[in-house]
This record gives sequence, C-alpha cells and structure tokens, in this order.
Amino acid sequence: MSEFRIRVLGKLPPADPAAVLRATPAGSAPVLLDDSAQGGGLLAWHPDRRVEWTLPRLAAQDHGGPAARWPIAAEDPLLAWQREAEQEAWSCELSLPWFGGWLGFLGFEAGHAYLPFPWTRPEPSGLPHASFARYPRSLWFSPEATYVLGTEDEAAAWLAEARGVVAAAQQLPAPRLPELNFERSVSAEAFQQGVAHLRDQIGAGELFQANLSHRLSAPHRGDPRASYAALRPAQPTRMSAYWEDEQGRALLSWSPERFLSWHGERLQTRPIKGTAPRAMDRQEDARLAAALEASEKERAELTMIVDMARNDLGQVAQPGSVQVLSPGEVEPYPTLFHRTATVEARLRDGAGLAEILRASFPPASVTGAPKVRALQAIAELEQEQRGAYCGALGIWVPGQRRADFSVLIRTASCAAGSLHLRVGAGIVWDSDPRREWEETLVKARYLESLHEPASLRVR
Repeated sequence: MSEFRIRVLGKLPPADPAAVLRATPAGSAPVLLDDSAQGGGLLAWHPDRRVEWTLPRLAAQDHGGPAARWPIAAEDPLLAWQREAEQEAWSCELSLPWFGGWLGFLGFEAGHAYLPFPWTRPEPSGLPHASFARYPRSLWFSPEATYVLGTEDEAAAWLAEARGVVAAAQQLPAPRLPELNFERSVSAEAFQQGVAHLRDQIGAGELFQANLSHRLSAPHRGDPRASYAALRPAQPTRMSAYWEDEQGRALLSWSPERFLSWHGERLQTRPIKGTAPRAMDRQEDARLAAALEASEKERAELTMIVDMARNDLGQVAQPGSVQVLSPGEVEPYPTLFHRTATVEARLRDGAGLAEILRASFPPASVTGAPKVRALQAIAELEQEQRGAYCGALGIWVPGQRRADFSVLIRTASCAAGSLHLRVGAGIVWDSDPRREWEETLVKARYLESLHEPASLRVR
C-alpha cells in the first residue's frame, strides 16, 4: 500500500491560475482543472508516474454481428491500472475539493475497448487514446488564498519551487491568442450531405439521434498555455481545463459539460443537448433563450440523451436509485445557450472507476441513440478519429471513491505547431442540414473573442 498524505506546505496570496500555469517549467506536464466561472481550481505539475495507451484492435472474429466487422480493442485501458492504483491511499489534512491524484484524459477512441465501431484513420494531433499521470504535488486556488500541497518528501524543495512559479507569474506580460486561419476538414456541402444521410437512417429506423462532427485546423505558432490564458476571461465555465504532456502536446478545454462526478456512492452526469446563439441586444437574447426552451426538437433530443444516461448509470447503480433531477433547463454561456439535464444514481457496492466508465463511455450526449449504432454511423461518415474531442478529462483519487470528468467539447488540441478543433451537432429526424452546419460554427465562435477567423463565419 502506497500512502500519499497530502499536507498544506504553505499558504500564498490569491493568484490567477492561468498565469501560474504559464509560469510552470517547460516539460513539467502541467494540468489545470479550472473552475473559471466561480473561481478555484487545481494546478499540478511534475507527475511522478504516467500511464497511457494507444489501443490495438483484436483480430476479427469468425462470427456474425458488429464485432466481426469492427472488433473491439485487445485491452481495457483502465482495468489493470485501476487494480494497481487502488493500492494507493490518499488523504489531505485540509478539507479541499481536490488535492492531488491521477489526472488525465480518455480520448473518444478509448471507446473501442468497450463497443464495436469502425476503426478510422488517426487524427492529426497524434495524442494517445488515453493518458493519466499521478500528481502528489499541486496548488489549490481559492478567492482567499493559494495553497501549496504535497507530501513530506521533498517538501522544502517543492514549496520553494511553487513560490518561485507564483512569483514569476506576476511578472508575465498579458497573454494573447495568435491569429488563427482555419482550414476545414470537410466542406459545408459534404457535412450537410452527412446530415441528410443520418436523417435517412433515422427514417429507416436504424437510429433516433446521432452526433456528427468535423475538424477545423490552423497553424499555431504561439504558446498553448498563453492561448488558454488569453481566452479564459471570455469563456468562463465550471469544467475548464488545460492538459499538457512532457512533449508539450496540449489540450485547451472550455467545456461546460460534466460527464461524470463520483463521490462516495453518489454518481451524477449532466448531459447537454440543444444550442442557441447569444445576441448583443438584451431583448433578442431573451427571445433566443425562450425559443430554445420552447423548441420541441431540442427538448426531444435532450430527452433521448437523458434516457441513455439513465441506462448507462443503471448498469452500475443500486437497483431503483437512478433519478432524473432535472429533465432540462437553459443555461447561458458567453457565446451561446445550452439545455442541460441532471441525472443521479447510487453506485452499487464493489464497482470501481473501470466499471463505471465501461458502462458509460463514450458519453451519451456526443454519440447518439442507440449508442452502438450511432457510433458506427458517425465513424462511417467522419472517417477520422476524434482524438481527445468528445472524450473525458478529469481526476481520480484512488481509495477515496472520488472522481470528476468533463466531456471534452469546446476543446482544442495543440501539437507540432498546429491547433485542431472539432465541433459537432446532434442530428434527429427533423434536423435541417444547413442549420446543423451553422450550429457547429456557433460552437467554434469562442475563438472569435479576440479574432474572427473567416472560416468560422456562417456562409
């Protein structure tokens, strides 16, 4: 049994988490879990261990069914890791929301470990299908103070480094987002043809709903940490995050969606379905929110996803414990409105993180209904891995029965001098292909807060 007894090694004045992120050493693999809407967050760097997977596929099996055409992966990326990490015991002397643990992400294609759908060509960022690292040292930010957290091992050295990084952050120039000139992976016409194809499949009874996405890519010659910090004030969300590995590959996420929260026996998911743009005029803004609330299409789409979320949680829940706390409510964000539901359940005895994710990953809101057929349909149309997009990023503290993961939407990846962004829309029977295309571009407009790339304008 490995023990991680986390102590408060020092208490510093309040600091800007994104500025401190920028000041962390090169190659130190920082991860920031950032409640940029209400303040607070966890920043960790210098992990002492990393596990990651790029999944190999099994050989095709000589029998019928989807698994014969699209065999699942040869390994579960979580099960062996969970068995080993569960031997760790984590504790903290101060009652904080988070204080360290394993931080990382599951890319969308980690779903190949659980469900049969087509294996497509790699996406350009070159990230693994899953990557998690262990962080016994961190900073916790609150409006009142910045806490330096760690174990007794090397406590003096870590406190000195943390103080130096926080001090250096105060001397940094204002961050800026470099100009982004995006190229689209598909044309507007091709995407709309994909929407029409999914509508045909829905009309034939194969599907009820499917999430179709496309990629935008641009040269990115700046520092991804500075790009995250530049956009942060304009895009406050409860589930914002920044992830970086030792090679400097990065994820910049302003996700508004909670995939999964696990605390003791309590599980919660908050799926999003339904989008409307914001308006500068207050009356028009209110009209758009009311129209989203009243839309039968958007309400029906979220209802389908709520049913899927109930089914996913039900696979690991105590019988009769799944509850819909909210079937849907409109939430405002800086550039758009969303409809969000809340589903909770009580976890059955003996289930761990691997079992929870096997039941619920990939997230219902970014696949479709029924999930397996939707996965197959969208992979056949997109013909490219989604990578981190529509996966999950977050934290797990072994032995504490605690984890929290966002859905990786509103998420860009930076690698090898390029920034890649995927955006998608939920397709149902009465979807209008042009409007769905326009919705995907609305979802990319948070990048227009400092610049207005021509490729993101609706046309």
